Amino acid sequence: MSFSQAERFEQHVDNQLSKSLGAIPVLLPILRHLQVAETINRHCPGEEQVSHGTTTEMLTLNRLMAPKPLYQVKEWMAETVLEDTLDVTADQMHDTRIGRTLDDLHPHLKAIWQDIVVRAILAYDIDLRFIHYDITSVYFEGEYTESDKIGYGYSRDHRPDAKQVNLGVNVTSETGIPLGYRVLAGRTADRTTPLENVKALRDLLDRPELCEHEKDYLLVSDRAMLDREVIAAYAQKQIRWLGPLNVDGALKGLMDSISDEELEDHPLAYRPLTQPTDEPLRYSGVLRSATVEYEGQRVPIQVLVVKSQTKAKLDRERRQTYLNRLTGRLKEIQRLLNTRRYKRRDYAWAQIEKARRGNPAQSLLDIELTGEDGHLRFTVQVNQERLAQAQAMDGRYLLGTNDFALSALEMLTRFKKQEIVERRIKVVKGPVHIRPMFLHKQERIEGLVFVAMLALLVYTILEMLCRRAGRRITARQVLEKFELLGAIYLQFGDGSVLKLPSALNDFQGQLIELLRFPVPAAYLRTLEAEP
Repeated sequence: MSFSQAERFEQHVDNQLSKSLGAIPVLLPILRHLQVAETINRHCPGEEQVSHGTTTEMLTLNRLMAPKPLYQVKEWMAETVLEDTLDVTADQMHDTRIGRTLDDLHPHLKAIWQDIVVRAILAYDIDLRFIHYDITSVYFEGEYTESDKIGYGYSRDHRPDAKQVNLGVNVTSETGIPLGYRVLAGRTADRTTPLENVKALRDLLDRPELCEHEKDYLLVSDRAMLDREVIAAYAQKQIRWLGPLNVDGALKGLMDSISDEELEDHPLAYRPLTQPTDEPLRYSGVLRSATVEYEGQRVPIQVLVVKSQTKAKLDRERRQTYLNRLTGRLKEIQRLLNTRRYKRRDYAWAQIEKARRGNPAQSLLDIELTGEDGHLRFTVQVNQERLAQAQAMDGRYLLGTNDFALSALEMLTRFKKQEIVERRIKVVKGPVHIRPMFLHKQERIEGLVFVAMLALLVYTILEMLCRRAGRRITARQVLEKFELLGAIYLQFGDGSVLKLPSALNDFQGQLIELLRFPVPAAYLRTLEAEP
């Protein structure tokens, strides 16, 4: 009786095991090129069985591939090929070891991050001409009674009941590469952060390794980070900036002075990515010079009065919604007037004030309550003059800069790229999952924030490399397309093991070839560090 090759092969297989490769073939090459493990081990040599650099590599991969609370990371690692790739057993990667790594990293986080980012800038020729800055909040469970950073504050997660830290992030304009980040106290107000942020940026960009790299950047931020004090300080420090301005004082007069007819005569050739090319332009803008004054200092700036048709529609709808809400409640008060408690003037007026409180449309109504208790008269009417003034401002806002070389179109286009920092923040708080539970020390939270930002750095570099190779695809889509990639471990009767990666589909094979990354089989044995 003869046996086929497959049957003879099967007779010798003693055991078969499936392990996950996932996105390791497109993530680990970037970590290795950035020399993450070597940099960490240089700052934190330690005497651990597993180096802090290797532990951080593994944690970063976990953040990107399947974020877990720290006590579950060991089980996740056992299901992957990383025991072979990193030459570490899953049992060695228990939560106590991970916690010690986060503790030991803490004193060196700034230096490690700067070393890695400088390596990224030089290795990948990152464009530093335009930098975007924004702040988000990240909430945590736990007491944190001895923490000076974790506390209550304005929550962008709509969780005022939870303690939080704030996270300030700087990213590049074209590719969203994170250059710097700072963990701030949860109660920190946005307007207090820009100057410290600029100092941190300068600390990074003044590194001697970057002496020949273009560093004359334009800093783009939101309105909350651009009050008069900040604008004056930027002028003293010769920082180029761009962003929306508060409409008050002389700036309100400037915006009011521009007619709709003048705006219509100055269309801006900016189209959102989602706008069809055959649709009319949605933006117009008029440039003016202005002066910002702060404590005797006069700062000349360039102001763009912008009108957005999309925003104008939203402004109209928003105003009508608030107006309907307010008039509806006032009509109800009118109906109840001179009945029960509403016979009393003080009570009726208190209810009117309660209805008006916090409603942006309250200034559009003229309200009058007359008469004595039990004989009250209540009239409400729209003030047509104030309504017309509000309608005239629909869709308008101000952009300011101290870079007079920027055209109106450049100002709008550059500001619209501010959404890239918002997208990157969503990655940190979403796919990278910065907020696992069961961390009850501020130092470990700051260590985990570092790992999440390192994961974001790898994520954005992967996306940048794909685009440079001609593939318009997001890093999230790449990770999804590699998610099911696996490997088969065949154990034979003599104790030998054959490790075989799954066959690559067309997308996976083409991308790995385009990026010039090692083939998946390389990760089934211990990888040496990149020289």
